Amino acid sequence: MRLIDEDDVISLLANHHFDDDNENFDLLIHNLCKEVQQIPTAYDVDAVVEQLENERKFWEEASNLQIGGAKIRSYAHAIEIVKGGGVK
Repeated sequence: MRLIDEDDVISLLANHHFDDDNENFDLLIHNLCKEVQQIPTAYDVDAVVEQLENERKFWEEASNLQIGGAKIRSYAHAIEIVKGGGVK
């Protein structure tokens, strides 16, 4: 999954020429979908999760298990929040 900026989508739609020709509606939708796919990623959930996983793995291997254990739990919790989109 990737998140894109709402303003970029609105700008794309606002600057697009729409006409009343229903015959080309499928082509219009197809072209709009292709344009939306080209919008840069605003927030890459997978990249954030990967970075947090790497940090968690680092602390799993840390020599100070007292501090490392707490950090491991914190990173695991942060990963779940990111994967859930922060929505409860």
